[in-house]
Amino acid sequence: MRKGVGQHNNTESLSLNLTQLRFHQIKDREIEQHLGRRTRTNIYSARLRVRSRGDNDDDDECNNNFSAGKGIRVVLKILEQSHKDIALAFFETASLMSQVSHSHLVFVHGVSVKGSENIMVEEFVEFGPLDVFLRKEKASVTPQWKFIVAKQLASALGYLETKQLVHGNVCAKNILVARRGLELGTTPFIKLSDPGIALNVLSREERLERIPWIAPECVDSGTLNDTKADQWSFGVTLLEICNNGDVPLSSSALAKKERFYQQKGRLAEPSSQELASFISRCLTYEPVERPSFRTVLRELTEGMIDPAISPGETLPDLDPSVFHKRYLKELRELGEGHFGKVTLYLYDPANDGTGERVAVKALKQENGHVPDGWIKEIEILKSLYHSNIVKYKGCCTEMGGQVVQLIMEYLPLGSLRDYLPKRKLGVPQCLMFAQQICQGMEYLHSKRYIHRDLAARNVLVENDNLVKIGDFGLTKYIPEGEIYYRVREDGDSPVFWYAIECLKESKFSFSSDIWSFGVTLYEILTRCDHRQSPPVKFSEMMGATQGQMTVMVLIKLLEKNLRLPCPKDCPHEVKLLMEQCWAADPTQRPSFRPLIEKLEAIRRTYDWQSNINFSLAQIC
Repeated sequence: MRKGVGQHNNTESLSLNLTQLRFHQIKDREIEQHLGRRTRTNIYSARLRVRSRGDNDDDDECNNNFSAGKGIRVVLKILEQSHKDIALAFFETASLMSQVSHSHLVFVHGVSVKGSENIMVEEFVEFGPLDVFLRKEKASVTPQWKFIVAKQLASALGYLETKQLVHGNVCAKNILVARRGLELGTTPFIKLSDPGIALNVLSREERLERIPWIAPECVDSGTLNDTKADQWSFGVTLLEICNNGDVPLSSSALAKKERFYQQKGRLAEPSSQELASFISRCLTYEPVERPSFRTVLRELTEGMIDPAISPGETLPDLDPSVFHKRYLKELRELGEGHFGKVTLYLYDPANDGTGERVAVKALKQENGHVPDGWIKEIEILKSLYHSNIVKYKGCCTEMGGQVVQLIMEYLPLGSLRDYLPKRKLGVPQCLMFAQQICQGMEYLHSKRYIHRDLAARNVLVENDNLVKIGDFGLTKYIPEGEIYYRVREDGDSPVFWYAIECLKESKFSFSSDIWSFGVTLYEILTRCDHRQSPPVKFSEMMGATQGQMTVMVLIKLLEKNLRLPCPKDCPHEVKLLMEQCWAADPTQRPSFRPLIEKLEAIRRTYDWQSNINFSLAQIC
């Protein structure tokens, strides 16, 4: 089977395959410049002094020679500290790249492990990434220049094809310009760089980020089975070259990119019919129909394609986030949110019943006015993309451009509040759901948003192993340098999920979300039994109250350190976590990261005990 660069499986031979280099200590003064960030790496230019194998470290003359020399100019790709767990995959990329040799491939010198830093060392290519070069020099770059670059890229990829290797990350930012070729009598010269972190190591979100360069079949699988993936990427890169370093969809939101592939969208093509047809063959959604690089090279070199590679007519960019009301077919009501009613629809533009089911939140309009909070909820959802947060799909507008319907993914099993009473879940699965909520909330906090309405009713169930946080109608942004948000608007509030400072001072913070998570964890462990719900239990403790008096009595109750009772069969360690979440002092509450780690540890203990009990039962 063909392997992607960086997806080498023979780890035993890794140390033999890597170029053996011994580096002089890399000092800060030898690092010249930070060239930017790539996926999980930082890139620097540097001067490096290299000893060959067999050099004597104690040889004074040798050391003096190294001190006097300028060394060679290189590029250092340093794996970020937080991703050191993928160092092996990082080095496998260097291993395979060090074994290939082609004039249009960047040369990999080898690797260096300096303390906790994992470094890939490559040759320095003077004029940098092709996309940046094209934008800067577009006034000087001719169609013939672009054609030569396209042939050189095809040559490099054709070489990899003969070696049965797949690059997996072909795009203009990974193509480096070694010779400008803008001066009279000169031609350009480019080199394809390494692909970076292997595709099979990336998260699905990171793979979606690579749309439209990543082949559609690789988004979900994360595997590179053959060069068909590179053929798609070559087609997109050719468009990028045509358009002076730009390509439609590249900066779009992840949800829009994903929908583009789901709808088998088509990128804008150049004006040349021959070239448009050629790129269209590369960008077919059927991998087997894409031309091999052997064919690509033949057509490019034999003049079968017009070399006038220039920007073409801009086709309308398919906007997957725009839904047309006429194609929404109502199925049933799902519930109500803070700004409107949520309904299940079939979005069926083909009018044949084959459309997708979507959840549509329709705004309750008053006097034709669209509340600012509604627009903010949409903008927040647009900016979020995480496996434990409900996906934004788009909007539906009325005449005049007012956004009155928010389109989200439909999760068939409903909310945790509806799901849990119908299932007899064990503690491990409950803890798994709680951990996933923490993961989604940690991501939300990393974007400096507080949810303010975290509860089982706002956690939706995709399947028996996955939950997602929804309803961002009360979500607020905490500016950098601030620690809380004071809410001033009127309206009903989920007071039984609120921390003391929220009730007393209307102050909301990351820590108040932790309190709400503690209440949500209580709901999960009671399996959302309505007889044990937070409102019922607090009401039993408070006695008969109503209206504003309810909040005042609740505050006094919480100030006496009275809390929700421990759920039946709740592990002692989880009881302690809930108590920490409900600390009166916000600074004493944990953040979501340690909660994730502790819930994972407790869950593993349960799984281990279950395996032991199962084994004992078999013996008996």
